[in-house]
Amino acid sequence: MTYARPRNCIRDGMLVDSASSAEPYIAISYVWDTRPSFKEWEGRRVTEQALHIADRLSEFTSYALWIDAICIDQDNEPVKMVELAKMADIYRGATAVLCLVPEIDQTTSRVVEHGTGMMDLDGFRALEYAGDTHGMYMFASQGSNKALHKLFSSKWWTRAWTFQEAVLNHVTFLVGEKEETIPISDVLKISHPISRRAATQKKDNLLGQLSSFWDSVHSMSDAMKVCMPLGTAISSVWRRQSTVTHDMAYSLLGVCCLETITPDYRLPVEKVFADLVEKASSKGDFSWLRWSHLIDRDATCEGMTMVPVPATVLATPASAITEWHSVEVSQMSVIRGGPVGVCIPHRSTGVVRWQSQPEDIKGIINMLQKLSYGPEDIWNLLFGLHVGLACDVDRAAGGSGLAQALLNLATGYINGTFKLEDSVDDLVGEKPYTRGYGFTAYASMAAKVWRNAQLVVMRSQGGTTVVPTHSGTGQARLHRLPVESYIEGRACALLCMIAQNFGLAQSESW
Repeated sequence: MTYARPRNCIRDGMLVDSASSAEPYIAISYVWDTRPSFKEWEGRRVTEQALHIADRLSEFTSYALWIDAICIDQDNEPVKMVELAKMADIYRGATAVLCLVPEIDQTTSRVVEHGTGMMDLDGFRALEYAGDTHGMYMFASQGSNKALHKLFSSKWWTRAWTFQEAVLNHVTFLVGEKEETIPISDVLKISHPISRRAATQKKDNLLGQLSSFWDSVHSMSDAMKVCMPLGTAISSVWRRQSTVTHDMAYSLLGVCCLETITPDYRLPVEKVFADLVEKASSKGDFSWLRWSHLIDRDATCEGMTMVPVPATVLATPASAITEWHSVEVSQMSVIRGGPVGVCIPHRSTGVVRWQSQPEDIKGIINMLQKLSYGPEDIWNLLFGLHVGLACDVDRAAGGSGLAQALLNLATGYINGTFKLEDSVDDLVGEKPYTRGYGFTAYASMAAKVWRNAQLVVMRSQGGTTVVPTHSGTGQARLHRLPVESYIEGRACALLCMIAQNFGLAQSESW
């Protein structure tokens, strides 16, 4: 395939024109120094770090190198924006991508090679089939291996841009200080059992990292294979950091195939995120609505109705296990919420006929029980969007009809009857996958969702939803959004409450 080429590369210590040639090049992924030192070179301002990288790697290859701090004129804003818009293509079109991870050494290389080899054995497959996350973890990582702890402690894994840079080219390697080289596919292969173990064990971290970190690393494997829905990319990339907030949007354009958006750092950050979800929506991708319920409507995102922001995603322990998909909604109309809100197709299910007084989570559960809702419906209303639908929890935990036990345990965690570290937990984690394990982990996650919140039940002719309390007055309607999950032959949709006179929107599973 033909990809947009970089304007410049560096070869033999010189800046060369690469836009008008077919010369192969190697793209470099690395973490900028926190306080970079600049110098004049070839008529432009470049970092000394980048020049050192070019000198070091040029000893081992005659290929031209693409290093952003050299090959993009950092002081020429118009040119810089053009090159940033081509960033995904630059990595896709490279002969290879080298990701510089200084923490890699010969020991790390041997451990990764050994781990991937163990995962190819019949014994590992048997453990995987049996759902033994601990055994799988031991096969892949040799336990809490110091070399792997060091590898995954690298800042390279925490930066927003490195996610995209590492997954767009199938010839991608991690490279250490002394040129020790590991295919990234091998590292991601062993991250799978590590991430499963991290989600189903009592410690707060594994190999020094939280479960949400392992979610992000493991999802890189999927990003290498398919164009990611925006909602999925958000859950991965927005668990990382960037120096400039705009880059939290721009760094995922390649993995979401949204490169028609041109980076512009002059825009207010609110508009950047609104434009991101607008563009995804125009392609029929409404998966980002999965995160809309988390928005803190404070001064930093005033008017950004339904638009997810990175801070709330980063603060979320893990992604819900239920997969939500974009669907067409018949008889749709479109509403734009707030001055920096986004256009969302929806279908009204009717005016809110009844709403409850604000209650805490325990009161809301009691209220829904009096309204004749069963345990599964109550769980789905309160936690389906945040943790996962009851049927998905059953499937993952290997049980059947666990909803009542989940509700009892979650309520116990909230009111202090049970403590998260009590032995009553069969397994504590954020997102367990293993058959037969960890249903209480879902209850512990649910306990964190509405711990200090006051909630309101709203009912219309076409559905019921639970939303946090809000200020303002006005007639409210419930609307069906273009996102569904398919459970046991029926669709489970997202409902949106829109209070028409004060422009507030909230969503929750139904």
